[in-house]
Amino acid sequence: MKKTKVISVVILGLLAIGLVSAGLVSYFGQKTTTIDVELPIKVLGETNNEMEGMGCEEVKGEIITIVNEASVEIPVQISTNEVEGVDTTYIGTLKLSKKVVDFGNEPWEKVAGSENKATVEYTVKGDSFNAEVISGELEGYVLVYYKDNSDRFNSPAEAILVADVSGNLPYANDKNADEYNYCTMEEYDTCFGAKLWYVPEDVITDSELDWNRADEFLFETNLIQYNNLGVITMYPGADLEIYPLFDLDCLLNGTIEITTTVDLYE
Repeated sequence: MKKTKVISVVILGLLAIGLVSAGLVSYFGQKTTTIDVELPIKVLGETNNEMEGMGCEEVKGEIITIVNEASVEIPVQISTNEVEGVDTTYIGTLKLSKKVVDFGNEPWEKVAGSENKATVEYTVKGDSFNAEVISGELEGYVLVYYKDNSDRFNSPAEAILVADVSGNLPYANDKNADEYNYCTMEEYDTCFGAKLWYVPEDVITDSELDWNRADEFLFETNLIQYNNLGVITMYPGADLEIYPLFDLDCLLNGTIEITTTVDLYE
């Protein structure tokens, strides 16, 4: 009986020691990572501008450049604070060029020489779309929005006069909006978008072009986007240069402050 008691005491003592020394841990290990994060979209240009204007006239603002430095596409929205008596439109610039027409091969090489070039200003954000040639104007030529079908070389689509464009660009049924990726073709840094061309007016018949005269066309050198809400997709490495155009009411007087914001569109 004495031996049994002694053994019992020893066992209880060992259990007591184990309970005192044990405890719970919250993790097996830990590692800390520090990340210095930059904004993927850069907005370049003067932060504050002071300008003078006259009622009943338009005032051209300073250039704003939007750059996507990320490796993914990012939707942005260009917006303006509302000021009574001021209508703000955002304008972009596009270069057009004659190209060496070679059906079935792409990209088409641009033809050298200033006489084969033109520069167009077009609406990026506004109540309606408009475009006009500001240099390299040619007599008898008109600007058209050209949208592609699938199998575009064998199934040409229609050419729409700029004055007849309704809605955002590109149109939903334009295959340049989602089928033909011009980044993978290493042609443009804007992967999807709309094409603006400058063509002789007499090559258009019922919205179809006379492709026998394609060497007279001035083609896009990049794809454009227009959205009445200012929602624009910025593709990896792409930049967009715009300027605000302020249309001032005839009865506007005094000092006004207009702010342009480039935000993530969600």
